[in-house]
Amino acid sequence: MYNGGERTRAVDFVVIHHNATTSKEADIGTWVVGSGAYTSAHYEIANNEIIGTLGENYVAYHAGGTGGSDVPTISDINNRSIGLEFLNSTGAPDWEVSDETLRSGAKLLADICERYGLPIDRSVIKLHREITATACPGGLDIDKLIQYAREEAGVIGSDNVEESDAIKKFKQDGGAFTLFKPFKVDEVKWIYGMWQAISYEMTGGTGNWYNNGIPLALVSRTDGGDNMNITPGATVKLDPEYNIGTIDAYDAFTNGIYIIWGGNYDGTWFDADAVMSH
Repeated sequence: MYNGGERTRAVDFVVIHHNATTSKEADIGTWVVGSGAYTSAHYEIANNEIIGTLGENYVAYHAGGTGGSDVPTISDINNRSIGLEFLNSTGAPDWEVSDETLRSGAKLLADICERYGLPIDRSVIKLHREITATACPGGLDIDKLIQYAREEAGVIGSDNVEESDAIKKFKQDGGAFTLFKPFKVDEVKWIYGMWQAISYEMTGGTGNWYNNGIPLALVSRTDGGDNMNITPGATVKLDPEYNIGTIDAYDAFTNGIYIIWGGNYDGTWFDADAVMSH
């Protein structure tokens, strides 16, 4: 299978794809060296089958973009992720994925998250289209997939988690958000090649750098301090080009909303209620 050699970074994301075909053989065939496609994934999920196609310790070519202006929203994504491909049960334009295939994929997803110490939520489980310019994974129901995976892991029962009023309101408004008000910086750290901050009030808790870091290049101080020296305790606000936009993903389990900044800045998970109040 096409691959980029052994990975040099820890796995901290799982990327969900669809085959864009109802034939698993046709899709897997494009991953074989010599096909000319230069694509691959770690697993193919088809009905009640889970097919390993590339070792998890190898870099698959599944979410790195097509070059030019198609820059992934998460840096070095292929090196830090496992790619799962799901067989479609219908063709265009809906590209649906059957419930049987989702349940098979959920077993694998729960296992991967347990082995790598990852939460089973949208902070680490990404759709391909959230990373690069694509419609993938078509009509795959990501909320149902995560629900099934959490059931497999014993995280929740069979009932859906009720969305918060804040998430419901954001969805009613087409995902539009504004984040004009200042917020306090609680932690500052040089991580993933840039200075970032965590604001406990905006994460709904202490947060973590994988999910909740806010690049300092996107904010300015509002307390009269030096923008070149943002430290814990400072008060900042997002710069004008980042304080209004559209939410890119939701997670009802954590009451989270995800905002992709673009460029080399990846994205940040915020508490939905905190953003609503700002």
